[in-house]
Amino acid sequence: MCFYKSKHPGHKITDINNEEELKKENISLEESSKDLEDNKNKLGELKNKIENEMVKIDKLYDQVDNEMTKSYEIKHENLIKEENELKDKLKNEVTKIKENLELNISNINNILRNCERILKGIKSFKEEDNQLIRKLNYITSITKKEKEINIIFQKLMKNLNIIFNDNNIKYEEYYFNGLSIPEDIEFSDVNINDCKISWKRDDINIINRDKNQIKYIVEIKKENEKFIPIYE
Repeated sequence: MCFYKSKHPGHKITDINNEEELKKENISLEESSKDLEDNKNKLGELKNKIENEMVKIDKLYDQVDNEMTKSYEIKHENLIKEENELKDKLKNEVTKIKENLELNISNINNILRNCERILKGIKSFKEEDNQLIRKLNYITSITKKEKEINIIFQKLMKNLNIIFNDNNIKYEEYYFNGLSIPEDIEFSDVNINDCKISWKRDDINIINRDKNQIKYIVEIKKENEKFIPIYE
């Protein structure tokens, strides 16, 4: 009791048996009940506020959840559309390349079969038969096949490097076979002794081939004579 009623500064002791002192300090059951009732009412109001805030945040949650769902549904639809467009383009680009490659393979297979037939026929051909016409037929067939093979070797064949990055596909064409044929060949200042010849070169990418190492040769001939190189 405040160290046996020595009453430290700022401390106060009220004797509950002294009614006058209790009244003086406004301490009574009635006042206490009134205070409790007021606090109870205030507590009830606070409870209502909390419940109202809970209702409010529940409504906001449902609203935002629905809005978010709709927003991502639209984004998902757009992403699916974008994905399908990219896949369609990828399929088309690869299909075009593969169709040309398959045509080249089919052409090469036909030439290989013909070469095998010619070589097989030559092996079965007996030199002592001395059939001149048959020999000439084989020579003619070989010459034709060599021309076809040279055309294949010179034919430009391309493929694609395909790179997927940042939701986009990058297509890089490259050639793995063939020759870059000069374009726009022009003759100018033509006279009896000389003329000027110019051409353009494709800037296509042929792998394993240095463009600067490609040589061009100009040949000339008179009628019924062989070609003679005049420029390299």
